[in-house]
Amino acid sequence: MAASARRLRYVIELTPFDDGMLADGLRDLAGAVHPGALDAALAGFPDSDWERSLTEALQRPEADARAAMLGESMTELDFRTRRWARVPRVAASLSSSCGFLLATFGLRIGLSSLLGGSAATSADVVVDGAVLDAIDAVALGLAGAAMCSAVQRAAREALSRRLAGALRLADRLERLADGVALPLADGTAHVTVPAESGGSVPTVA
Repeated sequence: MAASARRLRYVIELTPFDDGMLADGLRDLAGAVHPGALDAALAGFPDSDWERSLTEALQRPEADARAAMLGESMTELDFRTRRWARVPRVAASLSSSCGFLLATFGLRIGLSSLLGGSAATSADVVVDGAVLDAIDAVALGLAGAAMCSAVQRAAREALSRRLAGALRLADRLERLADGVALPLADGTAHVTVPAESGGSVPTVA
């Protein structure tokens, strides 16, 4: 269970920021923002290495170099998403298997006492006790498996949200770097001019 919870933690801490909120913030800014300015702002956050890899890539004027660096950033993100990805499923399988295994051992040990021929305890009592112990073991194993499955489902849903936000941020930054119009909250267009063209000038159309 603890290992499954760590998988959920890795998903939640995929990046130090909520990239979806960051992307929305870039959309709603009234002034022009170039990736270089965002990179300088992120410099104060040592854990923001993935976001900074995006801003560094988008500052490259060469299209091939930019594409290669962006691909590397996305590969790094994909690597992070796969960290301990199979752990909850394996933990659920182990939990249920251990429950059935312990139940089998419990039945074997409990019923083996009947071979001793002791008259102090009736056979019905021995059988009932062994069966109840086996049911308890199976119930614990299945409960652990259910909890691991729930953690896996939560991690999958959280990962979907985090990936959508990260991809949206990458798209926003690429549009900013290319000087493409970004929609503002009021529906108007906010156009940026790439820094290499002599500045960053906002215009509203």
